[in-house]
Amino acid sequence: MGRNALTFFVFLLISTVFWFLMALNDEVQHDFRLPVSLVDFPEDVTILSGATNTLTVTVKDKESSLMKFAWGGMPMLRLSYEEFLKSGEHSLVFSVNQLNSSVRGVFGPTATILAVRPDSLNLVYTRNPGIKTRVRMDVDAHTQPQCVQYGSVTMSPDSVMLYSNSNELYSVAELRTAPVVLRNLADTTVVETKLVVPEGMRAIPSTVHLTVPVEPLVSKTRRVELQVVDAPEGHRLVPFPSVVEVSFLMPKSLYNKENSPVEAFVEYPGMPFAMSSPDGKSSSTLPVQVGVMPPYYRNVQVSPANVEYVIERD
Repeated sequence: MGRNALTFFVFLLISTVFWFLMALNDEVQHDFRLPVSLVDFPEDVTILSGATNTLTVTVKDKESSLMKFAWGGMPMLRLSYEEFLKSGEHSLVFSVNQLNSSVRGVFGPTATILAVRPDSLNLVYTRNPGIKTRVRMDVDAHTQPQCVQYGSVTMSPDSVMLYSNSNELYSVAELRTAPVVLRNLADTTVVETKLVVPEGMRAIPSTVHLTVPVEPLVSKTRRVELQVVDAPEGHRLVPFPSVVEVSFLMPKSLYNKENSPVEAFVEYPGMPFAMSSPDGKSSSTLPVQVGVMPPYYRNVQVSPANVEYVIERD
């Protein structure tokens, strides 16, 4: 029984090898993404449009010939400036026949190139120097309830070089980013966004990075002595208690080093005393108010919310 199983597996292995060798000789069709690099271009030539980083190539050849491209990675197709044909004052063309010939040189003489997309290259370029142009961000960011945006959104870079063949280039004061909308952020977030560039122009770089600083919120409580405002001359208001607790949420990084002042106060009542006694004292309650807090504080609460008081006359 064991010898029969071993014989079966040996013949199975041999048949698999023969099948694999025969399959390698079959002609197959594959699509590949061929990386493209423009080389030896003059330093004063800036491509405005028409360039591409990859070509999509449909190739027919033996499986054994195409296997190295599928498994070993694609080589780079390098197109030299001298190979392009000038079709106008600011235009360079790499024709269909040129591109097919260059692609065939990558895949070898036995390959049949069925399709190349795009089938040709038409580059619009300029020799004009670029203008440094500032960038304005268009971002709308919101955090989760338990987090806060602590600090301003930053952008890198904050300016780019703008190129064009048109004199309108000199009238562009700034560029804008494409609108960026972010919701439910729980941590500092970096996004890459494209620039909105007028037609016929090119910005280098064409994208910028926006950083939205986000931190979790932690709870903190401070004991604050109550202040009295608007007390008329000759009157003194004494609150009970005279110290209240102000609780709030704040960015975690500031918990041990935040020293922003926190103020709590009551306003001297404008209405007549609710109760009076022979010695000239009156008592009632007043709501406790909190002064202006830093914008990154959240859910500010005070305890107690109301205090009793006594008004004394001099």
